[in-house]
Amino acid sequence: MNEVQNSEFGVNIWWTCPEFVMDGNRAQAVLEQFGFEADQMPLPNRAKAVSRAAYSFQDRRRRENRKVTEKTKNNSRYSVYGILAAKSKGDEEVAYEQETTVRFDKESKRVEVNGPQAEEFLKRLDMYTDAITDDDVRQFLRGVVGMCYGISKRPSGGIYFVPQRCVGIIESAQNVLSELKVGAKLYIERVQNGEQERAIVWEAVETDIDKQIEQTLQAVERIGKRASSVQTQEAKLGELEGLMDIYRNLLGQEAKYEELAEKLEEASQTVAKKLAALQEAEDNAPKPVVNPNAKRQTGGDDVIAKAKEILAAEGKAMHYKVLVEKLEAEGLKLEATKTKTKAERVNILLYNSLRKDSGLAKVGKGMYAIA
Repeated sequence: MNEVQNSEFGVNIWWTCPEFVMDGNRAQAVLEQFGFEADQMPLPNRAKAVSRAAYSFQDRRRRENRKVTEKTKNNSRYSVYGILAAKSKGDEEVAYEQETTVRFDKESKRVEVNGPQAEEFLKRLDMYTDAITDDDVRQFLRGVVGMCYGISKRPSGGIYFVPQRCVGIIESAQNVLSELKVGAKLYIERVQNGEQERAIVWEAVETDIDKQIEQTLQAVERIGKRASSVQTQEAKLGELEGLMDIYRNLLGQEAKYEELAEKLEEASQTVAKKLAALQEAEDNAPKPVVNPNAKRQTGGDDVIAKAKEILAAEGKAMHYKVLVEKLEAEGLKLEATKTKTKAERVNILLYNSLRKDSGLAKVGKGMYAIA
């Protein structure tokens, strides 16, 4: 039966999330309890923990003891944060002076703190280490919306529509928030299948996809030399095509779908031309001398073949970041580049394999399974 004929064809969702800090391992255990992967709410690395501890001092709201945090330096070697305190210069004028300096060495992970807030900073750094915050929960929820083919119903976000087929995942996320017991709430509003309701959702689909197409084209235009970066943007356009297929089936808006499909096709051709030009330039560029004794990075065909073995053995869909961990556990040598992490490179390989009838299927944003 076509989904349009159902009495409910989806839900509107939104959430509230107060500020909090909690043990990250416990939060990840809650995720897994309700069917999610721990990696969907990753623990902060050392750099993020330092940043969170520094910015936790920022407070402009109170009349007394106002503080501001600013990143004064950031390069490949280290980051420096300044914690500034308000100093009154008169009845109405306020200036800020740097009292405490935090220096983070990116290679050694060493933290040096000088100033009156040093002791308090180190306490906060310990609190934020291996901890999950409200920012992580909001990022998790945005990821869940993406997995569920959700569409923003407002240009500024905040309210999202999710098709009925994915409501079970949304309810699981709702259970996660309840179990975390941090005051965060996910609200679900059932949407009845009516002509006006479908029209509102389709308008949101058009606005959202138009915006993403424009952002992708702007990103491609800024790319100077790396064909792999263009491939990443090309994959995003492919995801939009899948998104349109979901809503074409759900809403039955054939004519408007064709108009949107034409825009996507034009964007795809633009990206394909740039990709071809960059690939030709790379092919004609002098090739670096390769050390014959160096360990070869696992090829794309090997990654796809091993990913299929893992997915078949697990018997369920998996996120590409989790697949990376399992691929490396199987002995595959995966490497990052200057612009792509190992996980991002694997995701590109998996997505591009779908066009070659590899036997894989994309079942959600970043989620793959055996076709």
